Amino acid sequence: MTAKTFIRRADRKHVSDMRGFAMSASRDSDVTVADLSYGGCKLISNDRFDEGEVVELRIIKRGAVAAEIRWADEGRAGVRFIN
Repeated sequence: MTAKTFIRRADRKHVSDMRGFAMSASRDSDVTVADLSYGGCKLISNDRFDEGEVVELRIIKRGAVAAEIRWADEGRAGVRFIN
C-alpha cells in the first residue's frame, strides 16, 4: 500500500472566524476557512468536495481567489490557491 505524502510549503496560521463561499458552475457552498497560509487553506463545510475540483473561494470582506481541492474528507477539504 502506498501512502500519499504532502509537503507543507508555508507556515499555516489557525483561523476560525473567516466565513465564505466555495463557488463553481455546479456549486455554492458555505465554508469556514481554517489553517490559512500563502499557498492554501483548509475548508470546513457541510458539503462534500472532490479532489481536483476547482472553485472560486470568496471570503467575506477579504476577496476572492481560485482554488484547487487537493484532498477531501468528511466535512473538510484542503485547497491550493491558483494564481
